[in-house]
Amino acid sequence: MNRLLRKTAYLFDLDGTLLNSSGLHEKAFREVLSDYAPRLLEGFDYESLKGESTAESFRGLGIVEAGALEALVSEKQRRYRAAVLAGELRLMLGSWEILELLQRRRKRLFVVTGGSRRSVDAALDATGVRAFFEAVITADDVACGKPAPDGFLLCLARSGIPAGHAVGIEDSINGLEACRAAGLDAVLVNNPSLHATVHPAFPSLVEFRLALVRQEEPAHV
Repeated sequence: MNRLLRKTAYLFDLDGTLLNSSGLHEKAFREVLSDYAPRLLEGFDYESLKGESTAESFRGLGIVEAGALEALVSEKQRRYRAAVLAGELRLMLGSWEILELLQRRRKRLFVVTGGSRRSVDAALDATGVRAFFEAVITADDVACGKPAPDGFLLCLARSGIPAGHAVGIEDSINGLEACRAAGLDAVLVNNPSLHATVHPAFPSLVEFRLALVRQEEPAHV
């Protein structure tokens, strides 16, 4: 934790990390597949897609024809944004509090996400957290999404931050692999199934914030 406290920049994933959006994304995927490619619903596992862009997710499911891919991506994103605009999106427990804490500590805060620019903008505006972040990197800004490190590398390059001065906050294995490939330390949150194999890992952002606060408290003598 001392090492994390010395970091000057915190690069946050968005979906499943700061936003309780995984259910909305999975619902949009399932609806689109049900309407346009029902054969792909069998064995569909949203967990394995976390961190990937929508286009990469559909390609992984076998949708490779350009026209079909573009149509499915657009429809999935449209349905997700409709849910956001309908007020269905919530922050993960502890999101606001940890962003406030880090802001008070004068840390530089960024978003690096596999979401599209339009969907990310809608989510940041709906939840009111946009003002915390110095910059936002989306799938539209890079050639390859997570687990490739492109988003993190672009964020570091644009902000002039050495990788050793930053930490990635993620909830998925794809995100963790992207952090490591970019040379970043990483923290896992909101994914108990990976706790046994990943360190440091916290059940939620609440516990991560408490650990940071405790580490900063002066020792009693």
